[in-house]
Amino acid sequence: MNLKKILTIGSILIFFFLSNFLLKAQDAKFRGTVKDEEGNPVPNAKITLTLIARNISISFKSNKKGKFFRRGIDPGRYLLTVEIEGYHTLKKEIRIKAGEELRMDIIVEKKISFENARNNFIKGIQFYRQKEYDKAIELFKMVLKDRPDLAECYYNLGLAYLYKGDIDNAIVNIDKAIELKPEFLEAYFALAHAYVNKKNEEKAIEIYKKAININPNNAKLYVNLGALYSSVEKDDLAIESLLKAKELEPTLPNTYYQFGLLYLRKGNIEKSIENFKKFLKLAPNAPEAQTVRTLLNELEKKIPKREFNLSF
Repeated sequence: MNLKKILTIGSILIFFFLSNFLLKAQDAKFRGTVKDEEGNPVPNAKITLTLIARNISISFKSNKKGKFFRRGIDPGRYLLTVEIEGYHTLKKEIRIKAGEELRMDIIVEKKISFENARNNFIKGIQFYRQKEYDKAIELFKMVLKDRPDLAECYYNLGLAYLYKGDIDNAIVNIDKAIELKPEFLEAYFALAHAYVNKKNEEKAIEIYKKAININPNNAKLYVNLGALYSSVEKDDLAIESLLKAKELEPTLPNTYYQFGLLYLRKGNIEKSIENFKKFLKLAPNAPEAQTVRTLLNELEKKIPKREFNLSF
């Protein structure tokens, strides 16, 4: 073998070993421990690293002491996923640099039992009724970690946000309740109420229309829709909705209350009085009753007394 060939082969070998050395120098290591919230090691947890740029994944498990180690990792941004039965799946983005040994303690949260979830839900309702909305919100969120399909919990979480004054979060959660349970009538009332609080009556009207499509025989939906139409001075539509409510449930007091308000705004005092009196007859102890009585006294003073001429 001549000197030229020897030098060529030598150059190739040097390049190969040098390249291999540089690649290994860029490889990173990942080491740590999987623990629960109390600091106890969690064995047999499945750890997956997904290289975001190339969508390539590698998986490995924690040992009996919850420890893990992986070498030969390409540098880059990864989605870290940790899964184990009885715990919530953890997902987070991490960055691994060339040649480094990244050390990390991974904390996973235990799932709560069905009984505990039920108890937390009941406690959340109690806090809500006591107007301790932050405590209620915290408990409802805990329940939803384990029961993300529970429409009633999203609904009550939305109510807690609504009465706390956080209308945007209220809308998000009540919307989710309706998504999970499209026939959830109470959620439509709450969602419309949230949009009214945002001064978006047109959106609230849209919600009531959708609810009526699902349940066309619910008089209360028509009453609330009529009240909203009246609030934006679409009186013909308001009257149409209130008449439909009256047809479906003739003894529903709020129908007559809304009619009374509508005719009062239109200046038809006699019809206003007629409907307010009907309201009081049906609901004499309603929260609005005393206000309506006071209003009736004032309205009746405005009606001219009729004079009767006697003929002989």
